[in-house]
Amino acid sequence: MHLPASSLELELHRLPLEPASLLRRGGVQAQSQAQPLQGLAHPHASALKTRTQCPACLSASLSVVYEEPYTGKGMQAYLARHYEGHAGAAADGGVYALARCNKCSLVFQRQVPEGALLEEIYNSWVPGTELEREHRNYSLDEYRYLAEQVQFIIQHFGLAPGELDALDFGFGWAHWSKMAMGFGCNVWGVELSEERARHGRSAGLRVVGLGDLPARRFRFINTEQVFEHLTEPRLVLEKLRDALSGDGIIKISVPNAVGALKKINEGKNFGALSVNDQMPIAPLEHINAFSHASLVAFGKEFGLKPLRPSLYRLFNSASGLMQPKNLARVIARPFYRHVFPRTTFVYFVRG
Repeated sequence: MHLPASSLELELHRLPLEPASLLRRGGVQAQSQAQPLQGLAHPHASALKTRTQCPACLSASLSVVYEEPYTGKGMQAYLARHYEGHAGAAADGGVYALARCNKCSLVFQRQVPEGALLEEIYNSWVPGTELEREHRNYSLDEYRYLAEQVQFIIQHFGLAPGELDALDFGFGWAHWSKMAMGFGCNVWGVELSEERARHGRSAGLRVVGLGDLPARRFRFINTEQVFEHLTEPRLVLEKLRDALSGDGIIKISVPNAVGALKKINEGKNFGALSVNDQMPIAPLEHINAFSHASLVAFGKEFGLKPLRPSLYRLFNSASGLMQPKNLARVIARPFYRHVFPRTTFVYFVRG
């Protein structure tokens, strides 16, 4: 099994917008009319491996969605701009080939990096400046969003935070982990990047390997922008499911590729897509392009089904305003802390 060295969803704000040249496409068609894969010729690519089955359900019934060689002008421009000149030529013998599973509807890249190329992409091609930007520039709204998620989970189980064991799989710079620990939860983490693993340990996170997870231990497992990167997602989800407690929850959050694939089906080249549309199907990185339907089908393969959360808990986790005692406190707190201060809670600035 090969996993990327980072769980971060990499920013794609510098992607080329010009149409790709040398397009190899067997007629871009709607899903119901997509061509079968049998008989398609692909150049030999030693640095890429070809997936001949759906990575989610293992079906071999696949249809062509889109094809373009990595040596094409548009793809070369994308690689140069996205990786800021760090991209090598290891993928040049391959094809950016999107296939659709006729059983579960997942769209995925057939040719994917493995071994040395996988390590090279995530440890050398991805610019350090991008990683540092992702690490530093979390906004207040993003931290608030993380806090809402953690509060919802605590309320859902009705446990004291110290009684809740959680796992953050592919934790990256540990933003979610640190938020959950701040609320008092017991958080474990899995991260293949040694740099990020060290950061997690320094923050107090219990870092373990995927093969070291205890059975039926975790009430909540967080996966944020991970499964779109995995060459073998079934192996990972199976291990995570086995580590989940009987009443536990796994969160899988991935980019929604529906909009991008709709435009591809309408005949647009990859290079002509907007930055936002390119992101969910990013070559070599976002190799699994999920929709809601294909994600639900993926979970069903392992006996998982969507949870319909309590709206009360969802809204209440945002601010606590659904509880009368919290409403009074939230309204009154700014006054007795800062307008007519009477507490020992003070923000200081230079005089």
